[in-house]
Amino acid sequence: MKDKQIYKTIDEILTILENNFRYKFGDKISYQDIFDMMSDLYALLQNYESNIEKCGEISIKRYIPLLDLLIKLDNNTNHLVEYEKMLKYAYKLGARISLEHYFVYREWEIPDKDKFFAPRFPAICGYIHFLQEIVLNPKFTDLIFNAPAGFGKTFPEKICEAWSFGIDSSGAILSLCSNDTVVKNGSALVRQEIKSDAFGEVFPKMKYDKEDKDYFLKETDGDWKLRDCKLGASYNAATCNSNVIGQRANKWIHVDDLYKGYKEAMNKELNLQYYNDCQLSWRTRYVLSAIPKMVITGTLWASGDFIDMETKRQMKEHKFVKHPKYPFTLISEDGSCAIIRLPALDEYGNSVFPELKSTQDLLKIKSRIQEYLWENNYMQNSTDPEEFIFSYSSLRTYENIPETDYKGAYAVIDANRKSGKDFFSMPIFKKVENDNVFDYYLRDCIFTKTATKDLYEDIVNKIIEHHIILLVIESNVTSELKQNIERLLNGKGYNFCEIIEKWNEEKKSVRIVGEQGIIKRQLVFPKRDMYGINTDMGRFMDNLTTYNSTGSNVNDDAPDSLALFGSEIIEENSQPQIAEPLDFVRQYM
Repeated sequence: MKDKQIYKTIDEILTILENNFRYKFGDKISYQDIFDMMSDLYALLQNYESNIEKCGEISIKRYIPLLDLLIKLDNNTNHLVEYEKMLKYAYKLGARISLEHYFVYREWEIPDKDKFFAPRFPAICGYIHFLQEIVLNPKFTDLIFNAPAGFGKTFPEKICEAWSFGIDSSGAILSLCSNDTVVKNGSALVRQEIKSDAFGEVFPKMKYDKEDKDYFLKETDGDWKLRDCKLGASYNAATCNSNVIGQRANKWIHVDDLYKGYKEAMNKELNLQYYNDCQLSWRTRYVLSAIPKMVITGTLWASGDFIDMETKRQMKEHKFVKHPKYPFTLISEDGSCAIIRLPALDEYGNSVFPELKSTQDLLKIKSRIQEYLWENNYMQNSTDPEEFIFSYSSLRTYENIPETDYKGAYAVIDANRKSGKDFFSMPIFKKVENDNVFDYYLRDCIFTKTATKDLYEDIVNKIIEHHIILLVIESNVTSELKQNIERLLNGKGYNFCEIIEKWNEEKKSVRIVGEQGIIKRQLVFPKRDMYGINTDMGRFMDNLTTYNSTGSNVNDDAPDSLALFGSEIIEENSQPQIAEPLDFVRQYM
């Protein structure tokens, strides 16, 4: 049977089966007949297997989804055994064109608890996708992936390198790292993968035979050459400080982990050396006829280190947007490069790899190190120590609030428009006299992304609970908040709180910087770890202590509400405001 006829028959069988499950009405095919049709399909695909692209596409888009569905629906044990065999075969076909499917296939026989790929995939799916783009998409040229140490940056890249040789064994890769042992171990890992049974099954033309003395024309720790390679070596592994003159790549260059730790990464001269070497030496190792490509992987250790400099260069040269599908991923608008920053904790404060590091373990680490080290090394946020103007080390903290004759409390509200983006912030302070100066102790707060209109009862309850006697509301966002709070307080018989609305036109960052002295001198905060990270107080303190004065903040609602408190309550700038008509209006009154 000719290939064209085989493909037509495969398509017809798949269409019949898909329609059987797609439509609610009509006679359904029995599971025995379905099994017979799937068996025929299995045989047809084996006869059509030489058509790599089409077989891979059929398997990924149509065959695998059908098998997944049948494994869920068909209760016949004998059928299920065969379906599992078919599914593995389908993934083998898919693995020839999809790196994701290759990862699944190579770990098929490995127990779930020992798998590398499956537990990590939800977090690194973007990384896997763009590694594949480096191999298959000629227009995609640069990938930067940074993640905490030990989170699995290098291994997927090395498996991808091996996979790329299955697709094209004539090319060459240059691999660079600061550590000679590490870079040579990476080279050995690629060779080991190429020699594996799974690789030979996916790429039968590349199946390794130890008796074949010409499979590798050269094989050393530092470099090796496959028989089809058109350059001096298929793989060159070198340290970043070694002389790479004469070495060439036409697949891509991989730069991995250039630093031993944060102290080395804060060496500005070394960072500049790496950056200049990358532009003037490493990137020039590409053959002139090929489009230069580079993959940079590592941990962000400090603001201004090599990864940070390369990231900023890319952002200067391209406009990036959040990828709509892949988490922690930015893609350039022209589709030529991607930047992936994998944090230890996700936006909800949970570990991105709970099987590797639990949330509790990560929070313990966070409590033991300085904020800027946590932000750089674990959260992959480029931050200098001096940029954290409200780090715990710069704030006054307490374990217990002293007794005071001032029975009431003071609060401000920085409201949000709707849920999901900005925080609603309501810090509540206790006033304590201290040598003729007043300190204000942060006693409680509301700090949530819930919309203001859904918090009226919570606000009123806090006012009554803490006996708040003065509340200042920044009224830029919502004008009905004051009236609703007063109405609810009157309904509960509480009339001890003076509420003042304050319109603010000053830029947030300017107000925060202007009030930082008062925040540090007269406000006192709970010590680190007195509250859980997912409590309102925990979120408030995290938002405050990680505030970056350079302006690279997702939001700045905690420090902004403190600046409001300093300006309007401590400095007593807020007084009941009475609107007066403007001059140009008065003349018509």
